[in-house]
Amino acid sequence: MNNVPIVARAAATLLLMTVLVVASIVPGRAQPGDSFFVFVVAKTPTLVQKLLHLSMYALLTLMWAWTLEAIQSRSARLLIAAVIAVMFGVSLEWYQTRVPGRFGTIVDVALNAAGAALGLVAAILLL
Repeated sequence: MNNVPIVARAAATLLLMTVLVVASIVPGRAQPGDSFFVFVVAKTPTLVQKLLHLSMYALLTLMWAWTLEAIQSRSARLLIAAVIAVMFGVSLEWYQTRVPGRFGTIVDVALNAAGAALGLVAAILLL
């Protein structure tokens, strides 16, 4: 995976973060005339949403670890990747408290952190 330019790695990682932001700021209640994306996000079952927290933050942590491979210290790289993912998740949960029909919860923060931990395991095994 080292043959992918750092710019491409960063772009892919930032694209994932953008998708997470967009999905997080969609109002919680679908209204007639809303886009298909808004409808899908608003109608996604709770269990699926919780599994998405785990999987997306695992992927985000793995992608940050991949993006930061230029950092020589593996432990520093993994720590930075996990901190970025967790703080990003905390920020989005806080922001959701200001979005109509959405709310941020400590459970979601914990799921984001658990996903980041899974991402660390994946990074250790794959990178």
